[in-house]
Amino acid sequence: MERKYLYKDFPKQFTWNAGSRRWNRRVLKPQRGRLVSANLAEGERYYLRLLLSNVKGPTSFEDLCTVNGVKCPTFRRAALEIGLMENDDCLSQCLTEASLFQFPKALRGLFATIWIFCKPGDVRKLWNDHFHSLSEYHRLHCVYIHRVQDMILANIRGFLQSMGTNINQFDLPKITKDVKLQYAMHREVQDEYKIVVEPEHLSARDSLSFDQKIVYDEIMTRVDNDRPGLFFIDGPGGTRKTFVYKALLAQVRSCGIIALAIASSGVAANNMPGGRTTHSRFKIPINLNNNSM
Repeated sequence: MERKYLYKDFPKQFTWNAGSRRWNRRVLKPQRGRLVSANLAEGERYYLRLLLSNVKGPTSFEDLCTVNGVKCPTFRRAALEIGLMENDDCLSQCLTEASLFQFPKALRGLFATIWIFCKPGDVRKLWNDHFHSLSEYHRLHCVYIHRVQDMILANIRGFLQSMGTNINQFDLPKITKDVKLQYAMHREVQDEYKIVVEPEHLSARDSLSFDQKIVYDEIMTRVDNDRPGLFFIDGPGGTRKTFVYKALLAQVRSCGIIALAIASSGVAANNMPGGRTTHSRFKIPINLNNNSM
C-alpha cells in the first residue's frame, strides 16, 4: 500500500521513528513534505529529483534507475526512458531550423548555449549531425577539413569560456595543437573592443559640474600616466554618478584601452555601456541554499 505514494507525499501519511528505524503510520494531522530544489545545470542531482517527484514507491536508488526490468546507467537515462523528459530530437530540430536563417557564427553561439543550458544526452551526435551547417563559412575559405574543425571548435570554445564552461567537459573532437588558429585573441577581449563609444557619452565631459570635473580629471590623470588607483564615487540619488561613469568609460575606450564596467546588480550594470554584473564578469560562484534571497 505504501508503494502508491510519491517521495514528497510520504510524510503526509507516515512518521520516521529514529529509535526503531521504521516508518509508522501518522496519527495526527498530515504534514506536507518537500524536496530540495535542484537546477538543470546540476546534472544527475536534478534528474534524481525529477524521478523522486514522479516515480511512486521507490525502494532504493537502484529501483529508481530500473525501468521495465532494465537498470539504466544514470538517473538521466531513467528519466528519459520513463518519458519524463524529451530526447535530443527537439534540440536537433532547433539547430536545423536556426541554420535556415542564422549565420554560422550565430549558430555556433546557439550550439554552445544548448550544450550548457539544455544538457543534451549525446553531444557528439549533435556535433556530427550539424557539422555541415556550423562549418559553412570556413569551408568556403579552407579545403582542409581538420583545420576547419579546429577553427569551429576554437570559436565554440570562446563562447563556452565566456559562460564559464570548459570545452573539455563535452564529448567533442580535440583541437589539433600543431595548427595555428585564427582565434588567438580571447572572446572577452574581442567583445570589449567591439563596444561602440557613443558621441554623446564622449562629449559628456564638457557638461560635468565642478565637483564631477574634479573626479573625472583625477581618475583620467591616473589612466593617462598608467598609475594604479582606487576611487569611490559617492553621493545621493540624482547626483548623476552614472553620468560620470559613462563619461569616464567613453574617454578610456576612445583611447583604445579596455574598461570593464561592472556592478553588483543587473539593473545598475544595464545603465552602463558594456556593463555586466560582477559575478558574471569574474565568474564568482554564488552558493545558494533554501534561505537564499
